[in-house]
Amino acid sequence: MNYRRTGHAKYATLVSLALALTLTACTPSSPEPGGTPTERPAASSQEVLASPQEVLAAPVAEVDAPVADPDPVAPIPVVEPAPLVVPAPVEVPLVTQPVAEAPAPAPTETVKPAPAVTVPAPEPVVTPIIPLEPSTPHVSPNYPEIGTYTFPDGHISFEVPSGWGMQAEVPVVAPGDDYPYDDHFAIAHIFDENGHNVVDITSGGVGGVVAGPVNRTILDSQKLTSFDDRDGASYFAVFRDVYPFDTAETRFFVGIVPEMLMTEGPDSTSAASFLIMGNGAATAQVNIDPNMTQEAAEAWMQSGQYGKLKALLTSLRYAQ
Repeated sequence: MNYRRTGHAKYATLVSLALALTLTACTPSSPEPGGTPTERPAASSQEVLASPQEVLAAPVAEVDAPVADPDPVAPIPVVEPAPLVVPAPVEVPLVTQPVAEAPAPAPTETVKPAPAVTVPAPEPVVTPIIPLEPSTPHVSPNYPEIGTYTFPDGHISFEVPSGWGMQAEVPVVAPGDDYPYDDHFAIAHIFDENGHNVVDITSGGVGGVVAGPVNRTILDSQKLTSFDDRDGASYFAVFRDVYPFDTAETRFFVGIVPEMLMTEGPDSTSAASFLIMGNGAATAQVNIDPNMTQEAAEAWMQSGQYGKLKALLTSLRYAQ
């Protein structure tokens, strides 16, 4: 079968030949065994490789001889590439989600405070004071018209403030003993208008007292005119005594004392109401809180109760 090469076949053959020559010229020669690599001599000016354009321009001999092709290959058809179709961008409409508005706050009602209710203070309950009947009949013929009380033996007497009460007590001091005053020892308990036992007075007693050093301040005093004891005059007194303990302690005293206790300063002795009278020992002491503060003592001494107590104790009299 006789055929002619097409232009495309000629062009492909020439390009392959030119590429092979170019690669051969660029490959270095192998070095000799055991020797050093030899350098390729530079190409002379006459050795010039033909360019691919010249090779393509050279005439190619036509092959007229028939070539037996037992298995002829069909020519490969040239497939034109399909055009690339790029789809146009699709515009997606923007959907705006409506924002729900927050509900307006409910109007706040102004709560007016309730009007203050004034609760009247409860009226104090006044408990009537029941006059106390003395357990021992009074020997004073004019009691209680003028408020004078006289002890059963008739030696000691005093004036009871208006509105106050009293109870007399005649205890047995020492049964079986031969004390000279056992038969007429008595105690008078005096109560204020509120029923408080504010002072106790004794007559015809026995015994004694023990005293210690104190630093004394006399806050009030008054000499009694008709109540002298065996050693001299007696006094109504209000003492503030500081005891020299490890921790100093202050005590207050209100009552009737002998003249020997009417001293001030650190050389004083502790107070006690104990007077030696003609019928035995007598005492007269106010029942107060001995550990009250100076401020409390000063305030109490301005009260009506203090004034009545002072009047009662300074009215003490001793009759032979």
